[in-house]
Amino acid sequence: MSDMLMIGSTATSAFRRALEVTGHNVANVATDGYSRQRAEFVNNSAQIVGPIQKGGGVRVDNVMRVQADYIQSQLVNSSSTKSRYDESLQQSKQVEGLIAGNDEGVQQVLQQFFDSIQNLASNPTSNVNRQLVVDEASKLESHIENLTSVLISNEDDVNNQIDSMVLEINARVDLVARVNAEVGKTLNNGGQLPNDLLDQRDQAILELSEFIDIKAHQTENGGIDIYTASGKFPLVSDGTVTRIDSRLSEFSNENRKEVYMTISGQSRDIGEFITGGSLGGILDFRSEMLDSAKNELGVMLNGLVASTNWQNYQGYDVNGDAGEEIFTPLTVSGTKSINNATGSNDGSAILVQFNPTAPAGAPNPPPFNPAGLQPLTYGDKEAYLANAYDSMGNMKASEYIMTHDGTNFLVTNRETNALLGTVIPGTPVEIDGLEFSVPAPPAAIYQAGDSFVIKPHQAILKQFEVSLDDPDKIAARGQSPVDTNADGSILDEVPTAGAQGDNVNAANLANLGSKKILYSDALNQPTETLLGGYSIMATGIGMYVQSSDIKLQAQTSVYENVLDRRESLSGVSLDEEAANLVRFQQAYEAAAQVISTSKSIFDTLLSAVRG
Repeated sequence: MSDMLMIGSTATSAFRRALEVTGHNVANVATDGYSRQRAEFVNNSAQIVGPIQKGGGVRVDNVMRVQADYIQSQLVNSSSTKSRYDESLQQSKQVEGLIAGNDEGVQQVLQQFFDSIQNLASNPTSNVNRQLVVDEASKLESHIENLTSVLISNEDDVNNQIDSMVLEINARVDLVARVNAEVGKTLNNGGQLPNDLLDQRDQAILELSEFIDIKAHQTENGGIDIYTASGKFPLVSDGTVTRIDSRLSEFSNENRKEVYMTISGQSRDIGEFITGGSLGGILDFRSEMLDSAKNELGVMLNGLVASTNWQNYQGYDVNGDAGEEIFTPLTVSGTKSINNATGSNDGSAILVQFNPTAPAGAPNPPPFNPAGLQPLTYGDKEAYLANAYDSMGNMKASEYIMTHDGTNFLVTNRETNALLGTVIPGTPVEIDGLEFSVPAPPAAIYQAGDSFVIKPHQAILKQFEVSLDDPDKIAARGQSPVDTNADGSILDEVPTAGAQGDNVNAANLANLGSKKILYSDALNQPTETLLGGYSIMATGIGMYVQSSDIKLQAQTSVYENVLDRRESLSGVSLDEEAANLVRFQQAYEAAAQVISTSKSIFDTLLSAVRG
């Protein structure tokens, strides 16, 4: 009887545990990251009595967590990539919408500006037409200011979101480390794996992957080490937590938040290595779309400022004086690194501007006013203008780093690190169509390793403004056509204003609206007009949005497929659990009946013995 009683007792205990596991599954049907659990039944060792083998009953040997590491790993990877494209798409669509709201206005006002100059060319003595040019220039300034404010405010939003994402990442890294410690304690004490804690850890890792790309590795003590940036940098390793940090870049005055990690006691910018998660998405959006948009818009504006100013320099105003600038020319200095030597110049002595190389025999730079500063001949002025257009065509949507090597400054492209040229203090040099110059010592003090960032095409976004407010200063008149020495050319003539009513330079100014002056090709031929340059910026934004959308759709499909696989394996099915409840309840009642029957037989035997 005792064997039968033992079998019934172990069975009720086992089926009660199975019912508890089933109930736990049902209770967590809506819990994120929960993996269903299953009671693993094993029979107790059989007893052999003489020639007879007696059953030993049943017990629950283990409560198994139903999941597959390889599926979880795929889910983490696909989640990280999906979050990256989702973030970059949301950010870029916001900018696209704001740009689109200003797009038609900017292009329209830019065209109206050149149309007003064309009207002046048709009637160069009209005061109304002259005033209209000034008014349209002011309208253009206002539209550019609105567009610029959109792009700059978005930079602030990016900084705030980077701060917020870093906090979320660190919180989940800490959670993973805490669970690692708890799992280790349980295993060291010989206990069963804490299934619910493992689920919490997997969920924390999955949520972490939504913010940053990670690689997870199981350790021998049941922990999980986590690395980011394609496995380059540890977040959790051997019980040590390495948090990331967000703060201003080394060029702190540029107001740009970067992502740092302290490795071996050294703080390192790791942003360029982060490729996934929403943090990777917003960093990619900033570098590939936002920065590009600002720099491309800046190239167009620098082209507009340079072309209209230099063409106006060629002509003569109502009073016969040489033309002055229409828009304020670009002038930008360097922004110093916080790592520069103490006492070094703050970068204000560095000067980057549009100042084309003077042709031989024409040393006087524009504006050519008063008349005594004019080049010797009209041909010299034309050569100066030709150099200016060459420089405009060489402008690129780039940012630059200037680094002092102990003697000179090396100028590199900030994105590619390609060496573009060397600036000798006291000797200006043209790079990408712009003049870079540094005064010779002791006017400025630098030490080897000092570096500065220069953003000429973002600087013009803030500097763009109309400087010509007197309509009479518009240089509509061209060079006098009089050939005084009758040699068949006016190129050797002294620069002299054409007659009142002359419209040659006004016509040349108006033609700038359709003239190709930007982005020269390998043959040094400009390929884009000013409106074309603006379209490059707008088109680049649209292409980024489209590309992000396509990638997001593809990655969402991958993620959902992996999630479905995970749910089919690890998810709780209420139908299945309901069937298990009925099955285990019936088994429990049957086992209880075994105990009851055993007791009844035992009582009968006792009664018979007592007679």
